[in-house]
Amino acid sequence: MKIINTHGLSSPTFYGKPVEVGTLAWLVCGLAGKHEGTVKHYNEVNQIYTKLTGQTLVTEQLESTWGRIIGRTVHACVLQDSLNFLWQSLVDNIGRGDTASFIKPEFEPGKEYRGVGFEEASRGMLSHWIVFKDGKITNYQAVVPSTWNAGPRNFNDEPGPYELSLVGTPVADPNKPLEVVRTIHSFDPCMACAVHMVDLTGKELSKVKVL
Repeated sequence: MKIINTHGLSSPTFYGKPVEVGTLAWLVCGLAGKHEGTVKHYNEVNQIYTKLTGQTLVTEQLESTWGRIIGRTVHACVLQDSLNFLWQSLVDNIGRGDTASFIKPEFEPGKEYRGVGFEEASRGMLSHWIVFKDGKITNYQAVVPSTWNAGPRNFNDEPGPYELSLVGTPVADPNKPLEVVRTIHSFDPCMACAVHMVDLTGKELSKVKVL
């Protein structure tokens, strides 16, 4: 479910609850599912952590700014493994004479088509919905990672991930709240992707370039 509130950002929910997407969610799910690459590279990070601090990193510490940074590190390593495999698969296919680069879509004139796509982008879960007919797009929607994470309080007055991540954060200097900046930056926010300006009927009010 997704609502538009007075902050200009929608508040998407999963089964009625706000959720955090991105590197921390990816890391925690990977560890819980015992994903081989995730566990391997997380253990490598943990070994470095132990060498530097003399302590062992526990999963309870991951629900933090530090955890998102670790998640991004592990994610990059897993992606490198995947890219190495995909590159070699591509080279092997070409060596076998398979040079096809795409499958040409075939659409019947006058028929309506609907599609949806989900993927794990660098900032988290990205989804696109599209409806088209006669070669023209009639409806399109995207819910990007920053929409999930930046969403303000929803219809149940539940805080979004940004707000929730700041609860209890100690600030050394209220005039220079660097701790707040570090925490929000750990989400790698893209506000240009998340701002939607529409009225209650869905009519576009204006186009805004966010710098």
